[in-house]
Amino acid sequence: MKQVIVSAAALAGCLFIFYVWTSLSDLPKLGKVEGASLQEVSGSDFSLEGKPMLVAFFYTKCPDICPFTMQDLKKLQQALAEKGISENQYGILSVTLDPAFDTAPVILQYKEAFGITSPNWLFLRGSEQETENYARQFNMVYEKSEEGVITHSTSMYIVDAGGQIRAVHEMASGTERVDIEKTTEHLIQLIK
Repeated sequence: MKQVIVSAAALAGCLFIFYVWTSLSDLPKLGKVEGASLQEVSGSDFSLEGKPMLVAFFYTKCPDICPFTMQDLKKLQQALAEKGISENQYGILSVTLDPAFDTAPVILQYKEAFGITSPNWLFLRGSEQETENYARQFNMVYEKSEEGVITHSTSMYIVDAGGQIRAVHEMASGTERVDIEKTTEHLIQLIK
């Protein structure tokens, strides 16, 4: 009888540890993102419904953070491919913070300059108000000066298939680059 009690206690302990471990390994729910009335610049119909996505805000005149982040996101795609994740399993949304300057032709030229051809990497723009409303859902802070320089927070967001923000990662900034390994890990966690 004593052995049964010890075995039951050990099993209960293992189940508790398993529960705590799996709970801690789940990504938290940091907020809900509603749909946006932004337009994909190529004019293509798109839907990322049912897929996790990485959302990054940018503007084409950005001198450093945005272009370095674009380069790192290409590396992210490569890292995901190396782990057997196909492009149709996730999406990347790049949303301009400067729709007045970043017209569809300007963004398409920017996209081409970085060699971005993946159908799951979408570049979005809307009116100033639509952009502000969408950015607000992420608590994304930005401000445009009279000279057209945009100061913006350097966060990127991983959103699950249900529209929940599940992780926040830093864009490339100075000598710091995007944490490809951690970002890849978080996307894979939401894909599986």
